Amino acid sequence: MNVRIQLSLRNSLAACLCLAAVLPAVGCSAAPPGARYNSSAVGPVPKHYTATAAPTNFPSFPQPTTYTGRGNNVYTQVQKPQTGTAPGGFHFTVKPEMVFWLNCIGRGTAQMSSPGIALKWSVACGDGGSPAGITFRAKASAVGHRAFVVVTATRGSKWEFRIDEIAPKGVKPAPDKIPARSTTTA
Repeated sequence: MNVRIQLSLRNSLAACLCLAAVLPAVGCSAAPPGARYNSSAVGPVPKHYTATAAPTNFPSFPQPTTYTGRGNNVYTQVQKPQTGTAPGGFHFTVKPEMVFWLNCIGRGTAQMSSPGIALKWSVACGDGGSPAGITFRAKASAVGHRAFVVVTATRGSKWEFRIDEIAPKGVKPAPDKIPARSTTTA
């Protein structure tokens, strides 16, 4: 009986090893060397890409300067979009609730960090078509103080950064309210 178990295990092991060698070659496409764009292995190509280069400039910022955001609060821009390839630094006055926007063209990541408000955040680089935003609530002890934020990106990439805060009362024109979620189910 001991011989049958060993033969069975040996045959199973041999079958598994054969499958392991064959499966990677079946149905897996690999991009040809140097392929970045226009390759069936890479996938669809956005309209603004060319066969030779990725975009080098950011499109117009998609978020208006005054808008309705989280909790139907009206936010307004306080630091217009800035771009760069070298590390950049910005001073700002800490408000109770702020929105930080970060975008990147190229490879790697873009990162913003502000030790004064204990915030460090990064986004993946890409084509720069859609900035990421994070709503941040500051500690009460930090509100009203000046803080500093540093923005960096992987070497060879370009970052874009913007800061928004809750708009003061009476900002005109006030954007439309975001409809509340319905709590009823069908």
